[in-house]
Formats: sequence, structure tokens, C-alpha cells
Amino acid sequence: MNKLIKISLFIISLCCIFSCKTQHFETPEYGKNETQKVIHVKKVCNFRTVGNIKNIDGRTLKEGKLYRSAHLNKLKKKSFDAFEKLGIKEIIDLRNSREIAQKPDQLPSKSVYRNLSAFEDEGDQLAQAKKLVLKGKVNASDADKRMIDFYREYVTENPETIKRIITEILESEDPILYHCTAGKDRTGITTALILTILKFDKETIYNEYLLSNNYRKDLILKRLRLANNLHFLYPKMDLKVLEKLSWVEKRYLDAAFEEINKKYGSTDAYIDEVLGISDAKRSGYIQKFTY
Repeated sequence: MNKLIKISLFIISLCCIFSCKTQHFETPEYGKNETQKVIHVKKVCNFRTVGNIKNIDGRTLKEGKLYRSAHLNKLKKKSFDAFEKLGIKEIIDLRNSREIAQKPDQLPSKSVYRNLSAFEDEGDQLAQAKKLVLKGKVNASDADKRMIDFYREYVTENPETIKRIITEILESEDPILYHCTAGKDRTGITTALILTILKFDKETIYNEYLLSNNYRKDLILKRLRLANNLHFLYPKMDLKVLEKLSWVEKRYLDAAFEEINKKYGSTDAYIDEVLGISDAKRSGYIQKFTY
């Protein structure tokens, strides 16, 4: 695993814990069309169904088939009924083994759980990355570059696992939920790939991606204030690293698609060669998930 992507992942995870906003911080771009149904489940952030949007052929993505969220570590037993009423039978956890060990999902007993991580943290790279951030060795510019590197490498570094993730989701006959830690980066890339396969246009795909900023806004702002108050504990840490990476940006998703185009020539070629989805199979998925 490339060292940059490991450091990038730590920064992404750290942003789920702390963040900060200063008077120089620019307001992030939000999704403009909140057509999706937000699912209110206690202790679970960024939980929503992907649906009620039209593809380039005018077909509408069915609601209640695809769900996405942040981790489910704080899901309470009293919320299991609400969770099960959604009809979700399978959960795909995109986190790596270290993340899962620290915050394992809490799930109804009948749920089918699969961990499909496109990378693993071999060694102690994340702990080393944490020290660099806390010591002020990573600035906002470094963090931005590493985030872009993360998106580029995520879609191409471990293609077999990406293929398995996408196949597992699209082959599911029941409603399925996939998630990472914050439900914004790995989950966002996965959703963007699925919508590309189902022939949604760029504007629709990017709007869906940016909705994570809308749905995480209150949580982020709360953590921004907390980080401001606790900054004295790590005075050398560049708070702009955290404030910047609390949000998703179009440029990050651009980096993923640009890397696909650079390496495979086009997203269609990537879908065929890497994901193993022929035109016929692709048409079948479109029929299955849209009407």
C-alpha cells in the first residue's frame, strides 16, 4: 500500500473526530438538489437512500434499493427495528481492519455483514501519520495533495476489490447498505461509480456526492467549535488541515475519474475491463435499478 494513501486515510479519519473553522475558511459547496430521502436513525450520520434521480435516458433510480452511510458503531438496539423496516439485508463495510477493530459496526443479528476494503494498513503507517499531523508536519496544501492522491489510487490500486464491491452491490436482490467511516469519500467514490454504470450524467453524480456536505454540516460545525477549544492541546497542529478535509470537494472526485481516464482511456473501458461489466450486463443493471 502506497504510504501517501495511508497518510491520506488517517487524515480523512481524523477529520471525522476533529475539525476547525476560522474566519478565513471558505464555505464548502453543497449539493443543490436534495431529492434523496434522508434516513433518520439515531447515532448514524449521513444515512440516506440513493434514489429519485433521472439518468441520461430519463429513467428514475428506484428508492430503497441502495443505502449509504457513515459507520454503524453507535447504532443502538432500539434502532434495529427502524433499520430492519428499510429491508436492508446486507451491509458492506469499506473500512480497513484497523478501523473496524477500533469501531466495529453494531448490527441486527440477521444482517449479512461483509468487509470489503480496497486497502489495508500494513505496519503502523496510520499511527505515524497521526504524529506528523499533531506535530504540525502536515499543512493544508500537503493534506489537499494527499486527498487527491487518495482518490486517484483508490479506484486503481486494488481493482479486484473494487470490482467485488461494485458487483456485490449491483447483484444484490435486497436493499443493501454500504459505508465507510464518515460515509463521504470511499462511500462517495463507490456511489459515483455505481451511478456512472447506471448512466447518470456528471452533474447528477456530482450533486449526489456533494450532498454529504449538506447532511454532515451540523455535525461538522459542532466539531469545528470543539477543535477550536482543544487546540491548545496540540498547538503545532495546522487546523486548516482538519477544516479543509471535513468536507468533500468536486476536485477530489475529479481526480478519481481523471485517473481512470488516464489509465484506461475512458470510464466505459474501466467498467468493461476492470469491473467486468459488459454492455449487456450494464443494460441489465439499468433495468434492475431504474424504471
